[in-house]
Amino acid sequence: MKHTLLILGLLVATLGAQAQQAVPKFGHIDTQALLASMPERLTVQSQIEEQAGMYEQEIIRMQGDFESKYREYIDKAETWPAAIRQQKESELQQDQAGLEQFSQTVQQEMATLEAQLLSPMIERARLAIEELGAAEGFTYIFDTSTGGTVWNGGTDVLPMVKAKLGI
Repeated sequence: MKHTLLILGLLVATLGAQAQQAVPKFGHIDTQALLASMPERLTVQSQIEEQAGMYEQEIIRMQGDFESKYREYIDKAETWPAAIRQQKESELQQDQAGLEQFSQTVQQEMATLEAQLLSPMIERARLAIEELGAAEGFTYIFDTSTGGTVWNGGTDVLPMVKAKLGI
């Protein structure tokens, strides 16, 4: 009987310890707030804005050229022979297509630049979150900045990750 009680006691203690280990620990973090608070964010933002400014100047110049040619076409189209009018219309269409193509290229290049510049920051933040999660025993850490969090319980780990990053 003593032997059975001892085995039963050990079994209950073992199951209790395993049950405590199986309880998930949840955390949440606003990664957008974290990225915005990182010191290198200002440098990255400045580089992106500088590049965008150069592109914006070129787009404004191209639009001005197009508008100037269009005004000339509107003013003189009635007086031009058909061949000149057709040539000017063709030039306007090419200019407009070129402007649209350039705008698309700029959008792609800006997206690539932003991803390239933000990538090291995102990786640094991801590693800090993973290391903190492992060190603090979190089962899951949800990103509240995506708006996909259904349950907002658990621990806000943003202050802990900022401390880990020295922010």
